[in-house]
Amino acid sequence: MSDAGKTDPSSPSTGEKPPEVDAEAPEAHLESLEEAMTSALELRQQGKIQEAVRLFREILAAEPRLAEPRLELAHLAASSEDWEEAEAQARMAVQILRSGGQWILGLSGEQLLSFAVNLLGEVLVRSIESGDLIFRDKKRFNAIWNEAAALFVEAKALDPSNEDARSNSLHYRPIL
Repeated sequence: MSDAGKTDPSSPSTGEKPPEVDAEAPEAHLESLEEAMTSALELRQQGKIQEAVRLFREILAAEPRLAEPRLELAHLAASSEDWEEAEAQARMAVQILRSGGQWILGLSGEQLLSFAVNLLGEVLVRSIESGDLIFRDKKRFNAIWNEAAALFVEAKALDPSNEDARSNSLHYRPIL
């Protein structure tokens, strides 16, 4: 975690605005981060999760405008059922992508945003399905469920070939 009085750019707080994306900013430093991203993905694949998390956070410390490391952190947090961290990272990634902050060009902007929006919806659904919120606060449960349902529809519209988004948009319907 970060020291008192310092902000960790890899851990977004609730309500935090995404870093601004300046299309004119020099991007040469991103080349060195590509190697770190590749290494972090390899570590994740090898099951070295803590090392991968550390490297994703180092990438974000160097360049907090990147959505892709945040998506990886969101996925890893969701895998360990840290729903708060998963939601925070996924929301920040979606905000960055909506402002044009795509880094890796292997996918179209719509495909990556669809993936991110769908991931956020999945995190929201899993977080409420794993708890007892429906019994404690049905109104809040319904609001979160409906947000997730809307996200799945958006993800499907962004990329109709996104099978997960299509499936989720059919399975998770809004609660009226």
